Amino acid sequence: MRCEKCQNDYPSTFYFATPLICKACFEKLPEEEKLRLSNLQKHFTTEQTLEFRARFGKRFLASLVDFLLISVIVLVIYKLDGFLSAYGDFLQGIKNAGTDAETIKLLQNEFFGSNLINLAIPSVLTFFYFLSEAIAGVSLGKYILGLKIASTDGENASSRQLWIRYIVKNSSGVLNLLGIITSLSIINTINSIWAFVLFFGFFLILGRNRQNIQDIIAKTTVFKVDDLEELQNLKEGKIFDAEVNDDEKQ
Repeated sequence: MRCEKCQNDYPSTFYFATPLICKACFEKLPEEEKLRLSNLQKHFTTEQTLEFRARFGKRFLASLVDFLLISVIVLVIYKLDGFLSAYGDFLQGIKNAGTDAETIKLLQNEFFGSNLINLAIPSVLTFFYFLSEAIAGVSLGKYILGLKIASTDGENASSRQLWIRYIVKNSSGVLNLLGIITSLSIINTINSIWAFVLFFGFFLILGRNRQNIQDIIAKTTVFKVDDLEELQNLKEGKIFDAEVNDDEKQ
């Protein structure tokens, strides 16, 4: 890429303050012109991060790791507290009841009424599991895959952004708990619709901005940690300064 001011060629957009002016030339501009270009600069800075954002495959694998870890923990808990055995007995009872609707309803009421805590375990465990995302911007799956949540401009996400993202991501679990506690069908219906939205919202990562529903609402996205560090170094001019120093020595 070439700067229209100094005509120097640069290997990356991160040497540019605007689409056509490098950072070094931008700093030399009169304050009035800098002010005029400030909105363009802000928009361009966000656009520059697109090439650094984690792709769908990497994020899908991280989500898969998280899902498998949570599933294993839930199954271990269910095995230890006897819920798996109780669930097997319940299914056998339904099978034995055949088409007897009254017996089936009694079995359902008895099973669900005596297992409210067990039914709530997946949602509660998910809340605690993903707390690390609200606090540090990573889940265990993201950590293993070398990913981290950050602001769309490549800066560290604020606590407010991380908590907004966490709440949106886990809102379906809240609705699920409310449905279990209240047994209101309307809550279960709303939760089913919202869970559907969140699920398919994940595939928005395939789009140009590589953001899912919670990212869009919280103005965050996910980066590879190494790329995020490189991005922040470029934004701070460290790589640019190092190359300039090397050129001067030569």
